[in-house]
Amino acid sequence: MCGIYGITEYNPEFIKQFIEVCKHRGPDGSSIWHNDKITLGHNLLSIMGEPGNATQPWTTPKGNKLVYNGEIFNYYELKEKYKEFTDTSGCDTELLAWGLDKFGLSFIDEIDSMHGFAYYEVDKNTLTLSRDHAGVKPVYYALIKEGLVFGSEIKGMLDKVPGSRKQDELALGCMTTTGINPLRNTFFTGIKKLLAGETIVYGLDNKTLVKTKRIFIKPNSNKKFNAEEFRKMAQQVSNIPRLYRDSSTRNGTSIPDDNFKRPIFKSQC
Repeated sequence: MCGIYGITEYNPEFIKQFIEVCKHRGPDGSSIWHNDKITLGHNLLSIMGEPGNATQPWTTPKGNKLVYNGEIFNYYELKEKYKEFTDTSGCDTELLAWGLDKFGLSFIDEIDSMHGFAYYEVDKNTLTLSRDHAGVKPVYYALIKEGLVFGSEIKGMLDKVPGSRKQDELALGCMTTTGINPLRNTFFTGIKKLLAGETIVYGLDNKTLVKTKRIFIKPNSNKKFNAEEFRKMAQQVSNIPRLYRDSSTRNGTSIPDDNFKRPIFKSQC
């Protein structure tokens, strides 16, 4: 578990504080890189290779910057496929950096991974945020007056996002009604999450999202659709909200953060 952080302005002090708040995510080191347009930070938990060989933010062969949290499971297969890739570190970060430089976003389709990463292209002045197809690694972001702020956890950006300590009614409504929150909205107003398999590209020059890409998991089973089986499963799911309604106890949703010492949403069921 590593941590990635960034803001589209020169603000190393903020990223330093963000890293400190999330230092539990990486005991093997932390680092910050910045220019006058963007500041990136990283907590490192070394899985592959020596920690000293995997320091991030990573400088790619083209001089771009990468902060990455995750693991590429087909790392060795891709090294075998791309003989022109020169491995100098023994870590998958280097392969990801090389692939993004060479193939762009299409390289994401080739990696079998759990990942959350941010890739800053210096010449284009664009920032790419990406999350793995299964949604294992979290990436949260918010559009603010400075541009865009992102991180592996929400708590480090609360003070940067106006109104974020107010609950998002839509997200909480989904969670308390269905038991899941499939939205980009988080419980914190103004703070969103990348969906599973989602990649977004943010343009720093005009402060807008310029591209969105999403990978969906496609089923490959030969099993035929069973309508009766589906009805039974749907009925089981539909009974969950009823169980809450019939309960005589008070239910609530709590947010695990030091800033919230009590449930922020309660419903009498």
